[in-house]
Amino acid sequence: MTNTITLEDIRKILEEMPPEEKTKVLMALAKGGVDITKSRGDLTGTGVSAFILENTTYEADSHKDVFIKLTQHLIRKYPDKRDCVFGMQGRTKKYFSRSVSDFKNVYENIKGTDIFVDTNENAAQLNRRCQRVLQAFGIDPASFTVIPKYF
Repeated sequence: MTNTITLEDIRKILEEMPPEEKTKVLMALAKGGVDITKSRGDLTGTGVSAFILENTTYEADSHKDVFIKLTQHLIRKYPDKRDCVFGMQGRTKKYFSRSVSDFKNVYENIKGTDIFVDTNENAAQLNRRCQRVLQAFGIDPASFTVIPKYF
């Protein structure tokens, strides 16, 4: 008998948790490098009109705009947790840094901060990175939705 737990098992357990416990678990998972996000390949080739976060709608023009605005919103709302983004990185590159020399290609400044972010990704990867940012801040990634442009 094996004692394994899948990411789907973790997502189901999180759904049933009270909000304050869920926040702690999400942050602990993020610090431990456990990524509970789901890839959204269906976003490739789509435009964006807005995104919804915790029942509030925010305008956005692109997937890159969603990623930057989401990160900016969370840093403003939770300034004491802003450094949690620096723990996120890929196998070969940093996603967030205070130094532009850490980026090879496209990067942007998070307005009102000294934080720069790598934005050289496709729609699905930017969406997944949004979910990882939410998890790092202790917010359920399921509370986030991108609204595609339909015309």
